[in-house]
Amino acid sequence: MSGSAEPGNAEPDSAEPGSAEPEGPAAAAFAFANGFVNVVATLPTGARIATAGRCGGMSYASLDHLRAGVPVPHWPARLFAPGRVPPDGHLVADLLQRRQLDSFRSWSALRFLTWSVLPDEDRPPLTGVRSLTWAEVPSVLRSLHAGRPVVLGLVVARGVLRSGDNHQVVAHRADRDASGRLRLHVLDPNHPGEDVTLVPAPDGWVGSDGRRWRGFFRHAYASRRPPELPGASRRPSAAVRAGDALGLLHVWSGRALAAHGTAAVVAPGPVTAWTVAAADDPGTRRDEEAAGRRLGDGDRVRLTRTGTGQRLTLAPSGPALAPDAEDVWRVDVEGGEPWRAGSRVRLVHAGTGRALRVERGRPDRLPVGTGEADDRAWWTVAERPSP
Repeated sequence: MSGSAEPGNAEPDSAEPGSAEPEGPAAAAFAFANGFVNVVATLPTGARIATAGRCGGMSYASLDHLRAGVPVPHWPARLFAPGRVPPDGHLVADLLQRRQLDSFRSWSALRFLTWSVLPDEDRPPLTGVRSLTWAEVPSVLRSLHAGRPVVLGLVVARGVLRSGDNHQVVAHRADRDASGRLRLHVLDPNHPGEDVTLVPAPDGWVGSDGRRWRGFFRHAYASRRPPELPGASRRPSAAVRAGDALGLLHVWSGRALAAHGTAAVVAPGPVTAWTVAAADDPGTRRDEEAAGRRLGDGDRVRLTRTGTGQRLTLAPSGPALAPDAEDVWRVDVEGGEPWRAGSRVRLVHAGTGRALRVERGRPDRLPVGTGEADDRAWWTVAERPSP
């Protein structure tokens, strides 16, 4: 993206807080909270329970990325408004659904049921949740002191019918607070970007978010190499300028605008670079003179696949790529604002008034079409296009 500043205007995001790629546990935290609609998970015994969102999938996926040393794909909640999470069919939502189901295929998942019906205190012959939790602590601490984060199953339910209220987090560090109490630092899917801690209390364990838990167990976890998925820009305030080469992500599906032969598609990656040229006055030098100026709502542009000279056009068969195409696309920025890297935009074909949108298709690539300017017509700028 162009780094020049508009004359008389300092670039507002040249050192935007949070724009650098995160490191450590912060890199493994998703940028949206666990607001998924309940799903039904099947335990190894065949028992089925309703879960409060996808905390298990988010925890497993976070730990996958933490172990691999790669950040999770960046998809902030604001991109999914009026919802707050990626919809089903989005690459990240589907990943979290798969890992959610994986989190219930281990035998330790049975504890979400068995511990929910146990008493807090020991009642011989029954061992209570508090004693069982303290029996888990040495193993958890050994792993954390060795630099190996673990998934914890947090138990709050009192009865099988409420077992879906239990929770999963990733513990990544242990220390002592000012009073000397043990303190566990966790990545909590319900609190993205926060350092949530758990400390023991007389009635169980209490989180820094105020939640109280009866206890926890070390949840069995089998690592998977996380897929390389595209993510949105980490510099949401960065101005988009004429002449920029950028990747375009389809918000509804999480896939990047690309080409399959001459057809326009969206695919999981790599992220194709598109050069955005102002289309002020075709056939004159004004396109070149406009390079570097900020773009905003209502501006007209041409999209060229960087390095190939192929432009996005609307063919009889649908959106396609063709050399020397003169098609112009109007940029409709949500809220009528300037176009920034974190904006949601629609690309509307100037000749037909139809928006660039995506239909259902093969998982590896979805066809791009034009039509109604609905939720399937939102686009945003990618974190970075592939070289």
